[in-house]
Amino acid sequence: MVLDIIIITITALLILGGIIGSVVPIIPGPVLVLVGAVVYAWHTDFTVVSWTVLAVLAVLAILSQVLDYVASVFGAGKYGASKWGLAGAFIGGIVGIFFGGIIGIIIGPFIGAVVFELFHGKTFAMSFKVGYGTLLGLLGGALGRLIIALIMAGVFVVSVWK
Repeated sequence: MVLDIIIITITALLILGGIIGSVVPIIPGPVLVLVGAVVYAWHTDFTVVSWTVLAVLAVLAILSQVLDYVASVFGAGKYGASKWGLAGAFIGGIVGIFFGGIIGIIIGPFIGAVVFELFHGKTFAMSFKVGYGTLLGLLGGALGRLIIALIMAGVFVVSVWK
């Protein structure tokens, strides 16, 4: 009984953390939802949450990663980013993680895209537009991750309560 409460608590925290993490950069939101479902499935000997449900959740977690990448590249590309701008956004994101925390992760790709496009010879206005597109792509990816994490949580809850 006590172990059941501990497992349910851990599962709930992982799934809640996954939903929150889907909009907070660097926290692998949908992956945490999947881990929470796996913990619960393991505890119930995969009788409550089946391997099929876990497979669906795994596919959704992978889809969220692909969607996140595509949204970022699409956002930047839609606003005229060159490969330099994309590289700048990537490097800016990494630098942002280490020097700016959560805010750095959000503005780092923007600044990186702008700076790299400027060094590549684009005007400030065009570079700023690319940075804006990168930011929109980042936010679109976060929205997509949130939607997928909520769907995953819903699939889990339905499988537990059916």
